[in-house]
Amino acid sequence: MSIQSTIARFVQILSRMINLDVEVIDTELVRIAGSGPYANNLGRPLTTGTNAFKWIIANRKEKIIKKSGEDSECLSCTRRVSCQEKAFLGIPVLFKNECLGVISLVCFNEEQRQQLLTNTSLYMGYIEDISKVFIATKLEDMYYSSLKNTENVIRLLSSKITEGVLEVDDKGNCTHINEAAKKQLKLNKSDKLSLISVRPFGKRRISNRESEEFIIKNGAEEIISPGVLIPNGNGKLLVLTHNAPGNSNDSGQPSVSGKYHSRMVGDSLPMQKLQNKITKIASSPSSVLINGESGSGKEVVARLIHETGARRKKPFVAINCAAIPEHLLESELFGYARGAFTGAATQGKEGLIKSADGGTLFLDEIGDMPLNLQAKLLRVLDRREISPVGSSTVSTVNIRVISATHQNLLTLTEKKLFREDLYYRLNVIPLVVPSLRERKNDIPLLARFFLKKQAKEMGLPVPAISDDSMAYLNNWDWPGNVRELANTMEYLINMVEHGGVILPDLLPDHFCQLNDDYHSNRLDSSSISTFSVEKNSPSMSLEEMEKQRIQAALKKFDLKKGKQQVADELGIGIATLYRKIKKYNLEEDASAK
Repeated sequence: MSIQSTIARFVQILSRMINLDVEVIDTELVRIAGSGPYANNLGRPLTTGTNAFKWIIANRKEKIIKKSGEDSECLSCTRRVSCQEKAFLGIPVLFKNECLGVISLVCFNEEQRQQLLTNTSLYMGYIEDISKVFIATKLEDMYYSSLKNTENVIRLLSSKITEGVLEVDDKGNCTHINEAAKKQLKLNKSDKLSLISVRPFGKRRISNRESEEFIIKNGAEEIISPGVLIPNGNGKLLVLTHNAPGNSNDSGQPSVSGKYHSRMVGDSLPMQKLQNKITKIASSPSSVLINGESGSGKEVVARLIHETGARRKKPFVAINCAAIPEHLLESELFGYARGAFTGAATQGKEGLIKSADGGTLFLDEIGDMPLNLQAKLLRVLDRREISPVGSSTVSTVNIRVISATHQNLLTLTEKKLFREDLYYRLNVIPLVVPSLRERKNDIPLLARFFLKKQAKEMGLPVPAISDDSMAYLNNWDWPGNVRELANTMEYLINMVEHGGVILPDLLPDHFCQLNDDYHSNRLDSSSISTFSVEKNSPSMSLEEMEKQRIQAALKKFDLKKGKQQVADELGIGIATLYRKIKKYNLEEDASAK
């Protein structure tokens, strides 16, 4: 348990890389770390289902159970009847022929079982490399000094796996790339690492599988590839799935699988009204337009409509119209024919609209769609027909379109920035997602929900929140909405002691500063910080408070280096910051330095 945090980190990375659950126990059968159902009860000895572990510890050899319930160690197991596991691979952690513990991979469905049996030797190599860093961290043995740096171990693992892996910093710039990724992305030896960057693109689901997609920029070229992003210290790991650009078929085991389950957390009156509307319109074929501030949960609402409606067993394809370069958007939406343009895949590519056939197409930030594509989308809505780029072939699609925006589309139509006919075709069923400040009664529920979610993902116990801390959270007006709250909970799960209580001193500084200034009026006006506001009557509007915080933040940071620091401190996205600057006429403050 003395190196539990190091082990937990590697367990989460390994589990997400290979899409199997991982469990680590010591020789006393104490669970040190785990993913999925094994992320709970850490630090406690196991009392059932330990036969395989005992065999591995006693024999100091690996053990694979190809079919749970039929192995000799399963026959006498007390959990044999209720066991949900399908297969198991356990590897001893050995040091000088002494067993220190066991790292195991566990399967819960037939697909995972086949994956484990096919890649057994490969996975054993992964675990042996990881066990070395556990030993090095615990014993500080000089023989393993080259492996003490956890980043080196991650690179060692990524060099051996068949998935492409890119290491990126907090700004999305690539800092390392393995050979598999170079092949998948068709990079040349002359391509410079400094010119490669990554940013989110959107999500698509095909055959009950969902994968997030990313735009990988290499100089002037941009490639879209599916993958999964894994937190890794100060940066992230992007693990590419096998159906990389140009491959229309999934040729290998994807990194992300399983059905997405949406959930709206909250029982406030605005959320009850929204839930009632969703229930009524879920199975309708009519288009839905979701309005709401950034971070309020518009995509969650879209998914909930899909998953509770008649199309729930069909694909849900999501795309962010604001995140895709205009020259890529058309080909991604409508697909393209073979040889349609320079750099096109030789066999052509099916578009996202076609991928959503029978299901739901979710167009996030629809207000940012270029006018020329709006005309083509209108044809899809009117005739349910699409024509790939570079082709005269027309094919029909059966889709339900759900769109979302933080902008006022009616105002955009008046300014000729959005087609009026398309607006009325999209806005058949309008829904409004309330901001978090409009449903503050839901903050305690949401805070505990995100704490539990983050704790499970990180393999940590769920901390409690003190009443004083919750009061601070309730008094914050959350300009970044639910997304800001989720990020705050992730911050706190990293700050609090394992199994501890979140006290006010753990909260980011701006919570305490705003509350002290606004409610106690104890701060001197000369000591206004980035997030505190000037002394004013309690009747000051939320918008005025928000404007003052943004204005103070703009003055605090050196804007020649960019405004990302300001956005990070405020807990909002960079696009939201620019929008707020424009809204409050703060352009002069934004360019003052």
